[in-house]
Amino acid sequence: MKDVCAVVLAAGKGTRMRSGLIKLAHPLSSQPLVKFVTDACVESGVGRTIVVVGYQADKVKSILGEKFEYVYQEGRLGTGDAVRRAASLLGGFQGELIVLPGDAPFITSSALVGLVHRRRETKSAATVLTAVLPRPSHYGRIIRNGYEQIKRIVESQNAGPEELRIREVNSGVYCFDSQKLLPLLPLLTRDTKGGEYYLTDVIGLLHQQGFSVEAMRVSDPTVVLGVNTPQELKRAWKILEKQKKGKRK
Repeated sequence: MKDVCAVVLAAGKGTRMRSGLIKLAHPLSSQPLVKFVTDACVESGVGRTIVVVGYQADKVKSILGEKFEYVYQEGRLGTGDAVRRAASLLGGFQGELIVLPGDAPFITSSALVGLVHRRRETKSAATVLTAVLPRPSHYGRIIRNGYEQIKRIVESQNAGPEELRIREVNSGVYCFDSQKLLPLLPLLTRDTKGGEYYLTDVIGLLHQQGFSVEAMRVSDPTVVLGVNTPQELKRAWKILEKQKKGKRK
């Protein structure tokens, strides 16, 4: 894993938390939300971790400390723009690139290691961590082709009725062949509804160019759950407490 780089997306304000404090600094049990994600990166053994910061950047840096690299994302221009910012630090890098959101507290180091191994086994341009949720709600939907590869990912706000019935969702966690990903980042265009550059659009571009995009579906959907609202934060507290009780038995 030393030849792997992780990019943690930690620039968003998290407006749905309805708080003056950046979402990723909210406490979950004994530590801020973003720490769960960076801890998973460190424990997985990745060679370097780049954290994309923006809103309350100094707060995030003070939480995480000096062992990570940081890049600043100005404005709320989406995940695609965030990864483009991180790419500015990747001159000459040829390994795998893991991209993951900073608000996924249940992501594990074993899931990240498994994702990298899956990409290597399949030699895919990208491998996406997915899960099947009984109520997918705001998660992006996974659209597969006839060969069970991922054809594209549709954001929930852009999905039609048929697509919204799909229960396999995008976790926002990816492992890319960096040599396939980086040339496509300048080709991303702003979404007409949200006005942002979505990293998910890269999946469709890879498919259009004939590259394979695979899924690694986790059996435990908890792994992919994010935190965007006070209600989801409360849910995360309950899940974490249940996990701790299970370990003590």
